[in-house]
Amino acid sequence: MRPTPRLAITAVFAAFGVIGGLWSGSVPSVAKRVGLDEYQLGLAFTVFLLAIVLAMTAAGYLARHVSSRRVLLVTVPAMAILGVAMLASTSVAMFVPALIAFGVAQGLTDVFMNAEGSSIETELGRPVFTGLHAAVSVSVAIFAIAGSLLAAGVGPAASAPIVLMAGLGATWLVAKAIGDRQISAPASASARVAAAGPSAWWPLAMLGLAVGFDNAGEMAALLWSARLLDEAAPSLAVIAGIGPAFYAACNALVRLNGDRIRARIGDRPLVIVSLLVATAGFIGVGLFSGFAARVAAFAVVGFGTACVIPCMFAIAANSDPEARARRLGFVSMIAGPPRVLTPFLFGAIAQRASMGEAFGLCSALMIGALVLFLLSAARMQAPVPIAA
Repeated sequence: MRPTPRLAITAVFAAFGVIGGLWSGSVPSVAKRVGLDEYQLGLAFTVFLLAIVLAMTAAGYLARHVSSRRVLLVTVPAMAILGVAMLASTSVAMFVPALIAFGVAQGLTDVFMNAEGSSIETELGRPVFTGLHAAVSVSVAIFAIAGSLLAAGVGPAASAPIVLMAGLGATWLVAKAIGDRQISAPASASARVAAAGPSAWWPLAMLGLAVGFDNAGEMAALLWSARLLDEAAPSLAVIAGIGPAFYAACNALVRLNGDRIRARIGDRPLVIVSLLVATAGFIGVGLFSGFAARVAAFAVVGFGTACVIPCMFAIAANSDPEARARRLGFVSMIAGPPRVLTPFLFGAIAQRASMGEAFGLCSALMIGALVLFLLSAARMQAPVPIAA
């Protein structure tokens, strides 16, 4: 029985989460082995996110010439191989180049898997996009804790076989099920946008900034939550992945039902409510000091941020179905500066003040994302809704 395109792209999203989860759970062990403190790790993550943003920006132009199938057949296995290289790193000289290349592969995979997923959703005629993102969240929730346990008990490189199986398995399904089509803007679409002038891109630019602000908060929760919870309960250091694992699990609980919610209330109202919830969660993380209270606050953050990026990406992609990858690439470019600067600023604030205060400031990012989203929504033509 031949696999379906939906199954194949779900496998890509899942592999994205498996590899990212194993890596997130292994960060403390790898950083210690290669000799990076919190400030240096923040700088490394800044370079990593810069590589992701540049790759996502380039993806919009690459989509004019290469099909999503061909890109994914290269980037998904590359992401797995480079993930293994990071887990096996024993020095900064080995770790940093692998991290940068991994960011490039991850950024390209991100844009093309989302563009392909949006097309599949349109072809099916019903919401499935949030379910695809749920595959990432579930995978991260499971494999972040697995990565930390393997790293603490055996060593980070023990996760390598799982990383390779996830990447190569998803690649095989893409080869079997995804058609060789381009998700790009034909000449007519490009001419239409050019004729409309800069005003056609202004609402999309504000949406991109909203994506960047929200994603900056999400990245802070994913990359630094393990350190924050370890600070509250040092005895749990052996399971450092509990932070990103718990955050991703809360994300997954909402995303698994996200498509039903989208079909009922629509993408835009869901984004507004979600950002308000995420704001309250980050305020709680900053104010509370106990382990249980911080876990509860992270739950609220996870619930709040779950549907924001999937819905914003769906809005961007559906604003011009003939140029999905190009629009996602543009949104990713605009979202870049907040994503790139956050690890550096977060690490600096955490070192000079406290990690709790750094997380508390993330609430301002959520408020900023909400304001920008409302401004964008007021100026952007609503996409045609997808029937339930």
